[in-house]
Amino acid sequence: MSRNFVGELLIFLLFFIHSLDTKVLSNTLSLGDGSVFEMKLTNLHDTTPYMKQVSIAASSKAIFNVTNVSSNASFIIFQIHIYQHNVTLSFDKDCLNKVSNRSVFGSNIGLLSKLTTNTTQFFVKNDNVHDVKALLVVIAYNNKAPVPGGCNMEFNTEIAPYARMQTRDAMVIVDVQPASLPFNSMRRTCEKEPVEVQVYQMYLSERDLTAETYFTGIVNMLTVDDIKGNGAKATASIVSSPMRRIFSAYIGVGSVYVAVASYGNHSAAYVPIVSYGCNPTIDPVSCDILSEGVFKFISAVCFFVGLFFTFLGHHVSRVEKMFPIFFIGTVIGYAIEGNIIIGLAIGLLFNLLSLVCPYSTEHRGGALLVNMSLGLFFACVAYLHSPGSFIILQNNTVFWLLFSTLALSIALVVTFSFCSNVTCSIFSSFTIILPIDYWVGSSLKYVMINIVRRATVEDFNLAIVRPPVQTKDIWLIVFWICLAFYHFYKHYQNRLLSNRTMTETTPLWNQY
Repeated sequence: MSRNFVGELLIFLLFFIHSLDTKVLSNTLSLGDGSVFEMKLTNLHDTTPYMKQVSIAASSKAIFNVTNVSSNASFIIFQIHIYQHNVTLSFDKDCLNKVSNRSVFGSNIGLLSKLTTNTTQFFVKNDNVHDVKALLVVIAYNNKAPVPGGCNMEFNTEIAPYARMQTRDAMVIVDVQPASLPFNSMRRTCEKEPVEVQVYQMYLSERDLTAETYFTGIVNMLTVDDIKGNGAKATASIVSSPMRRIFSAYIGVGSVYVAVASYGNHSAAYVPIVSYGCNPTIDPVSCDILSEGVFKFISAVCFFVGLFFTFLGHHVSRVEKMFPIFFIGTVIGYAIEGNIIIGLAIGLLFNLLSLVCPYSTEHRGGALLVNMSLGLFFACVAYLHSPGSFIILQNNTVFWLLFSTLALSIALVVTFSFCSNVTCSIFSSFTIILPIDYWVGSSLKYVMINIVRRATVEDFNLAIVRPPVQTKDIWLIVFWICLAFYHFYKHYQNRLLSNRTMTETTPLWNQY
């Protein structure tokens, strides 16, 4: 085979792939005011949703006619997903301009329609002053499937297959309505809520705020099979509504939440909803964790302090052993006062208290104080990765008792095994990792942030804290371990050298 032929074949393939990409991109349909879009869904069923990307013009209304639905279908859920903007979806044209029980307003919304005629109409209004990109989704279910939101008692519409979300500084709260029995059921009751409803969560790529990733995440959480395959189940609280889930907010990390109703061998999915814990379009600063200059300055200082202690700390070991106490003292101070400057001052106060300890850091009394910092740190790590199934941890008394016990146990083990250098190795290397974590947008910082939230934010004890563990996090953890091992090795090497020097300079008669 000649090189010319291979080259021509590669060029042809490149042009062919480019033409496919152009076709996909040009597949977005533009809709102006008064546009009518026909959606013929003959082969539609619950495992193969209908999807279409459209662009809706500013300050316009569009009509969507769903026709030719399979005769096996009992009801459909029509969804529309907008990136970071809101629209109104309604059964009636007259309900687009007001709040009613026939319409819903939001960015991830949907309506359920029982199929009684050949054509089902939906109306959408874009009140924004610019065009919006939207993903249209229609999923059909048979008469044996439970009805998502069929036992609605709080939302406006009679049946509410969608979720409501509250985004706070530290938490994302997702509420759905109970599901009802299938439409073919003889006993249509909502008193005992016989249909099981589970909520699932899936993280998007960290710090990826693009519309393409947003829509891809939604597509991956539409059908019941995809939801169970891609998402993680979120356990309900024992003290709040079983239809509510509270999640720790990971700022700038997209998260898809969706509920699944199950009854017998049949299931149906609610409308997925997405949160970034901030608003990257309307308020981009809200997605910047280090938005204040003082935090950026402190982050830079931490990085260079970490470098110094990691690579040269074995020369100033007594000073370095004060650093873990200062670090934990600052975190505790910030949790108490909510001010980073006061937190730093309290961290220095902790160091002063350690200096008046009756034992130096070379003895077990002082070492216990240093290693208590390590115990608290590992207790924070354990909390961050604690299984959501441990409902008992939602009780504050039980949680803080277990947290303190774990921290003290680790401190005692490290102290009496004469491994105090482990504490310095972990904290010094973590001080390098922490600023990098902020800069690249990974989630290791929440080792400390979530415990501060637990201590200061009301109802955070009910939050699911499971963090995203993605490529950035894994590489940072590997780098952190390497730095910690290097630091520990240098301390060990320096200690051997000191012992050897002491032995060589000790008079012979003092060695016996």
